[in-house]
Amino acid sequence: MNILIVCYSRTGCTEKLAERIAHELSSRGHAVARDFLEVESEKSCWSLLFRQIHQYPLVGLSLISASFYHWWLNIYHQPEDDIHPPMFPDVSGFDHVCIGGPKWAYTSYPIARYLKKIKGLQHKPVSAFATFGGPPLKRFELDFIFTPMNRQIQNAGGSLVSTLGLSSNYHELHLIGIFRLFSQLVLRRPLRSFTVDSDYGRQELTSFCNKIEQETSRHSSKACI
Repeated sequence: MNILIVCYSRTGCTEKLAERIAHELSSRGHAVARDFLEVESEKSCWSLLFRQIHQYPLVGLSLISASFYHWWLNIYHQPEDDIHPPMFPDVSGFDHVCIGGPKWAYTSYPIARYLKKIKGLQHKPVSAFATFGGPPLKRFELDFIFTPMNRQIQNAGGSLVSTLGLSSNYHELHLIGIFRLFSQLVLRRPLRSFTVDSDYGRQELTSFCNKIEQETSRHSSKACI
């Protein structure tokens, strides 16, 4: 298969995950191309906090109310950041597109812009990956990033077939101590046990790549019928 991996990484954590995915898929005999997105103007972490802070009370309500969570996602307006033109502005020549970025409450702003601008994603299998500060909790981390990304991918014409979310064990605003304490007290596991270098991370990456192969082959078979 001919696979494109598109990644935006602000601090290098998501780029490390993208490289592991590329290595795994290449080792399986697939042709892998990579595209690392760059923003037009890099913002400070404090500027990003200011742009996101109004979302935090809504995130809290989403955690305690499933009905509010679904309502909020339906009306949520996704911020975007300008990006430099991607290396592959039309991805129609690839069998599969794998897109990843850090979690900024929801979808990171450069990835949101990419998904709005990219061409050739119609009827194509797509996978998504992300890194975040905390452990991979379903609602707070995984659903908050992959539910809106799925909608954005669908709006671009693609079909999300596989997701991978791992902890970066890092936070720009130095809040990582809170996540580490939560992981240890609530999940009874250190936060580093959910990173790309952990047994959990390696198992999840293998499963992620297996799903990419299976679903892309299935899409190809359907297209030939």
